[in-house]
Amino acid sequence: MEEIELVLERHENKIRAVEESLSELKSVQTEIRSMNETLVILATELKHTNEHLSRQEERISDMEKRPVTRMQQIITAIISALAGGIVSIIITNIFK
Repeated sequence: MEEIELVLERHENKIRAVEESLSELKSVQTEIRSMNETLVILATELKHTNEHLSRQEERISDMEKRPVTRMQQIITAIISALAGGIVSIIITNIFK
């Protein structure tokens, strides 16, 4: 009879230990779920931040191209004016 009581006591102790472990695992599981939700939120925000950064890079690129385009227009105008002046001088000298 004592053996049965001893075996039952051991089983009860093992069951308590398993219940304590299970309780600890439940808290860990809750924390993991919370971290997972936070990661999902962070990933979504990172995606939006990257999209915003991409749009800003495009705007900066466009702004950097404007002076180059303007400079090309100015150079073209100067060359056209010089060519027109040279042609005018040549025509004037021919008809003198």
